[in-house]
Amino acid sequence: MFVSQILFSIVTPPLLIPRIAKIRFTRSLVSFCFGRAYGDRYRHIIDCFEGRYGLAMAEGLGRAERIAGRQISVVADCGTGTGYAAGQAAAHFPHATFMAFDIVPAMLVQARELAKESPAKHYFVQADSFAIPLKDASVDLLLAQNTMPCFTEFTRVCRPGGILLYADSSAGWIADLVRRMVRRLALFEEVSGERVDLGFYVLAKKQGGREGEANDAKREKPSNTRSLPAR
Repeated sequence: MFVSQILFSIVTPPLLIPRIAKIRFTRSLVSFCFGRAYGDRYRHIIDCFEGRYGLAMAEGLGRAERIAGRQISVVADCGTGTGYAAGQAAAHFPHATFMAFDIVPAMLVQARELAKESPAKHYFVQADSFAIPLKDASVDLLLAQNTMPCFTEFTRVCRPGGILLYADSSAGWIADLVRRMVRRLALFEEVSGERVDLGFYVLAKKQGGREGEANDAKREKPSNTRSLPAR
């Protein structure tokens, strides 16, 4: 577990720098590592955290639920990987529709398998988190865990008043740095977060929106993504 923690905590900070993350080579390298080098072993890596892998995301989801109540209809999970975070979120929002995105097909296979146990409806789409195939303002809650965040793109697809939840399982030492970075973007009405065990989470609420707005209109499927449901 110690080796995995050190590796993840070292890799994470550079990937938060937009100029580095936007480089095609960077994203290709990450895709290679997770799709080929680590893809089949990623669940083992999660197990190596001995139950601590999802603690930061769990804390963030609890806060998101307190803010939004049950008014979450559409959830996007960007860089879904094995689908671990989506599975956690489905326990909080079992009636929501989940759109899981990952650039690596092999990870979507694992996520689809995990979602078979979920009470929610899941769709899986191969896509880059820097070019999410969703309409503007179509998501109530966007999740991103242990992945390269593109906050401008995440904001684009979030509805006014929607929530972005970014979490990392092992780089807790940069929690304050990331929170300040997100605040400087001036894209969000509220930004909060904290270190949780080995990792951290940052929760940001998009500007605009009113209490109860999520239920004001009949929802439609966010976009035609040519995806298949989990079941």
